[in-house]
Amino acid sequence: MKLRKRIAIAAAAWLLAWSGLGGAGELAPEVKARALKVIALLEGLEKERARHPGRPGGSGTVAEADLNAWIAYRFATEGESYVRSCEIRLLDGDKAEGKLVIDLSRTPASAVLPAQAEIFFAASAETRDGKIRITMERLFLGTQRLPPAFLDTVIGIVAGLEGQPAQSLHDWYPLPYGIQRLESRAGRLVCYYY
Repeated sequence: MKLRKRIAIAAAAWLLAWSGLGGAGELAPEVKARALKVIALLEGLEKERARHPGRPGGSGTVAEADLNAWIAYRFATEGESYVRSCEIRLLDGDKAEGKLVIDLSRTPASAVLPAQAEIFFAASAETRDGKIRITMERLFLGTQRLPPAFLDTVIGIVAGLEGQPAQSLHDWYPLPYGIQRLESRAGRLVCYYY
């Protein structure tokens, strides 16, 4: 999955507790167990929906710590090149705060940006019809406040390095596992299927 999709999922999907990444592909056993619990929940909802396509959809709730473990698991198992970790704090009203640690040391971007940077953010998300769109409300590189458009610049640089077309967080991105809509509450994420 490309960086822009990861950031969109992570920042919005909420899916922005420490990730538990020990190194490339390594997770603490408790982090992996939490992540697998989320995967089982989501796959169970998806299977139930497939078994009863005409029935109104269901929902499942994911705790913030479990969501962060799932994000760490995805990064570890999919070989993410640039994002080292992502922590999300879920808030009411489809809002989140979080921290991304990115590693640009092997890119030309490291000439103008720190090779490893901590990006703190506050964001809101809109979901509908199985897609999500992120609005960055506040963005900081360490303690320096940046315009929210900065993240789109980073996404554009990385997309160019990967030979992909540049996109924006303002674009709509598909939600995983057939989820149709997300709703954040303090410390929880509710996933809806229709």
